[in-house]
Amino acid sequence: MLYLLQVNIGLILFYALYKLLCTRDTFFHSRRFILMVSLILPFILPLIDIREWMESRDSLIMLTHFDYSVVLPEIVVGSKAAGTGNQVFILSEWIKYIYLAGIALLTIRFFIQVVSLYRIILHTPAKMINGICVKCLKNPSGPFSFFGWIFINPTVVKENEMDEILTHELAHVKQKHSIDILIAEIVSICCWINPFVWLIKREVRLNLEFLADKKVMEAGFATKSYQYHLLGLAYNHKYGLSNNFNFPHLKQRIIMMNKKKSNGAAHIKYALFTLPAFALLVAGNISCSQDASEKTDAKEEVVTPVSPDAAETPAENPAEEKAFDVVEQMPQYSGGMQELMTFLQENIKYPKSAQERKIEGRVIVQFVVEKDGTPAEFKVVRSIDPALDEEALRVLKAMPKWKPGMQKGQPVRVKYTIPVSFKLK
Repeated sequence: MLYLLQVNIGLILFYALYKLLCTRDTFFHSRRFILMVSLILPFILPLIDIREWMESRDSLIMLTHFDYSVVLPEIVVGSKAAGTGNQVFILSEWIKYIYLAGIALLTIRFFIQVVSLYRIILHTPAKMINGICVKCLKNPSGPFSFFGWIFINPTVVKENEMDEILTHELAHVKQKHSIDILIAEIVSICCWINPFVWLIKREVRLNLEFLADKKVMEAGFATKSYQYHLLGLAYNHKYGLSNNFNFPHLKQRIIMMNKKKSNGAAHIKYALFTLPAFALLVAGNISCSQDASEKTDAKEEVVTPVSPDAAETPAENPAEEKAFDVVEQMPQYSGGMQELMTFLQENIKYPKSAQERKIEGRVIVQFVVEKDGTPAEFKVVRSIDPALDEEALRVLKAMPKWKPGMQKGQPVRVKYTIPVSFKLK
């Protein structure tokens, strides 16, 4: 979930930079490259661990000095708040299921579109029109293309429009625009909950139309006549994965056709595009990691041990084997995470002495799951009151054995952090 959060932050940042830097010029080929970078790079950058490199630089070392251990869902203890922590966990589970359901539905829709296009390719007869092989449609759908196929209903296209349409669709075919559409479609399925991914998808399609319109203009067709033909087309289009001639954003296309060609020197901004994007993504990834390791309020100060190693955290005793923060196969509580939340929720009690003194707050405890699955090395890294600290430790130490974490096929020690909130009525 942290990875998906980082990916979605990256998509938002790239979209913002694209709108800021790239939408006022006529460098459509450069735009196409940037849009593909904007869709693909956010999935790659979170996988690159740059913290080790940052720690080797004195000027950046402070950015990496915080704990990266996995934070478990917060447990809330109190007469009125009882069960809140579990409810939050269940809500997060429902959000996950809704997210996965959205991906499943959009994936089904995607395959239906692919199958629909495949059936049309198989069952539509081909014909040579003006020296170009096209698939002749019988239904009233407008002209469109998909990879190497161009689809036109010759009976509804005027003779003086045919060459323009063929030139336009041939540009989509030769420049392989369907690849861009498929990439945008797949990314929008993976990140459907992010509205900015749909905006990027729209920009991809719009820019591809700019490129095809440019080819029509370069072929010598009259600009005004072509624009009138665009305005006169009102065909329905049913094939979402294709490049269609009658793309809806006609006003923007006409404005761009009439726009003066941009100065070539302006290309330098495209060379610089990835620098601020990379810097912003690095900051976003670090921010996400920091947020995942500290779940405290902005006004609360958390005293957390400083870890000089971003990938692994040493145990208190230097002679002890290091405890990993993240491994290939994380430790698992018997019965699953929800069972753990239930165990803690049912056993942690609000100390009467703390209630009488009206003391409340969040206790943060760290522990290590040993190679044999035994929870050990419990320590309070944020203390509120001795009574609250003691109660949190008492129940956590009573946890049964976990299934140990695995790294490269071997059991390893793994560190966890868990916040326990004590709240009065």
